[in-house]
Amino acid sequence: RTTYDIVIGSTQNGMVKTSLKTAHQGRQITVTVTPNEGYALGSLVVTDYYNNELELTETAEGQYTFRMPGAHVTVTATFQRVGGEESLLPFTDVQSADWFYEAVQFVYEEGLMNGIETDVFGPDVTTTRGMIVSILYRLDGEPATDLSRFADVRADAYYAAAVGWAYANGIVTGLDEITFAPEAAITREQLAAILYRYAVYKGRDTSAGADVDLSMYTDYEAVSEYAVPAIRWVVGSGLCNGKGNGILDPQGSATRAEVAAMLQRYLESNQESSEE
Repeated sequence: RTTYDIVIGSTQNGMVKTSLKTAHQGRQITVTVTPNEGYALGSLVVTDYYNNELELTETAEGQYTFRMPGAHVTVTATFQRVGGEESLLPFTDVQSADWFYEAVQFVYEEGLMNGIETDVFGPDVTTTRGMIVSILYRLDGEPATDLSRFADVRADAYYAAAVGWAYANGIVTGLDEITFAPEAAITREQLAAILYRYAVYKGRDTSAGADVDLSMYTDYEAVSEYAVPAIRWVVGSGLCNGKGNGILDPQGSATRAEVAAMLQRYLESNQESSEE
């Protein structure tokens, strides 16, 4: 008898298990959902190969059954935080109680950052160098530009025009003359440097922080020489105050939540300056 696959879609904040991984038509399948602590099941949908939604029957708390059709099926679940205000964003991993909620809402509504999936923002996912220049390129209106000169930036890559634009305007320099490393995770000091150069490119005042004493941070010696002015600027401008406990973590990777927060602070501070 022909059997069909049962695929579990990407989930956040909970677990989904099925009684079988493959089954023949007509077989009853049990789906068990287990939310993480502080979360509850938001939705559970089973669709077949033709995107038809199958009927689910709740048989016990956290358990549901369906009959296997004559096609592969996909089980998709979302989990929502309980005990707090419901998020108005489409992302199941961003809730109103999260410290980065307003920043994610800001960059999402401004069209600067989307999710890594339709309903997943990925706040703790590291941001790549290609992503950063793409965000700033969108912010600048995506002007016409020559393609990148770097050997590791393909002409058909989503970030190709952005890297070419950023290089032409002195916003990025690359790791060397032919290497940009677009897929590499961006460090916190690289993010500061790129945002600093973007501010210079836009004619913004970057004098804030010129007198900041970075020795207040226990790991200030880990800041690369090229990034010192940029780090002083982001600290002096209030765009970044470190990670707490006197730590800058300049060589650590910047998460998508951290990028969203810095972009929001940068854009809102410049808007306030222009209104004065």
